Amino acid sequence: MKDTIERIQDWYKLNCNGDWEHSYGYSIATLDNPGWTIRIDLAETCLDKLVFKSEFQNPAYEHDWFIIKTDKETLDISCGPENLNQVFEIFLDEIIPNHSDKDFHYDIYLPLKGHSTEIWTPAKATIVNEETLRLIEIPKVEYKNIKVKDFIKIDFNQSDLEKFDLNYKIGDELKVRLQDLENDLILTTKK
Repeated sequence: MKDTIERIQDWYKLNCNGDWEHSYGYSIATLDNPGWTIRIDLAETCLDKLVFKSEFQNPAYEHDWFIIKTDKETLDISCGPENLNQVFEIFLDEIIPNHSDKDFHYDIYLPLKGHSTEIWTPAKATIVNEETLRLIEIPKVEYKNIKVKDFIKIDFNQSDLEKFDLNYKIGDELKVRLQDLENDLILTTKK
């Protein structure tokens, strides 16, 4: 079982696409009352239309509290000094699975098998959780859309691509990872 920090890292990586991470992300700071403040940018993610508010105050202990609310395309969280893990778990275990826009699609690249170099073809997927996507569309494999790790090893054409294996189908749930290919960030399946 992954810890909360690893899961938060997965959510961040899931949304990195070469553009998003230049304008959006997370910020975490401390409060002087004491506590934490967290800002999670939701713009251009499956949560960009989220409307959410939840508050808690333990009457027996003044430092056991949280406020979680959306403000436009941002999730603003404030919490007591010992509630940081709790509010991240609410984000990961309640908000993402129950409030994600099912019409929001992530671009994912699937590996083709049958060639000596690594070749990926695009597909579309929806979110299951912070590291898992469900395939909803697998377009025809086209030479113009593929990604490769090593351009020097491209010794195939469109008709060759049709002979390679794509071992995925609509509905498959895949754990994903972020990969950098020639300064192009893509999501692909974990090996």
